[in-house]
Amino acid sequence: MKSYCIMCGEKKAGIAVKEDRIIRSIRWFKKNVTKNEKGHGLVVCRSCYPEYTKRLNKYRSRQAVYLVLGVLFVIFELIISPSAISILIGLLMLAVLYLFSLLNYAPKLNINALPKKPGGKG
Repeated sequence: MKSYCIMCGEKKAGIAVKEDRIIRSIRWFKKNVTKNEKGHGLVVCRSCYPEYTKRLNKYRSRQAVYLVLGVLFVIFELIISPSAISILIGLLMLAVLYLFSLLNYAPKLNINALPKKPGGKG
């Protein structure tokens, strides 16, 4: 199977990306909707790793900020108008803000799949 770096897009070897629900959803969409699934392995190459860590940290921080804003929106919505409709609107806004955090999505790496170093700690 060919492996491509998710950062530079080139065919390279590197640390494998973990298959999480977002990547599985993208693969499902490409297979069933666009009929354009290639099934390539996703990796982060050695030269792109520093850039990847910055991107991952940015994704995590933005995800936390959007979730906090969403929770605050739900709380303020309930304070202003405590009703079932306001709960639904607040939860919908929370979901939309969470989806905004996916614009900066960076998947985790599959560190457990790394080969052990021979003769010692790994």
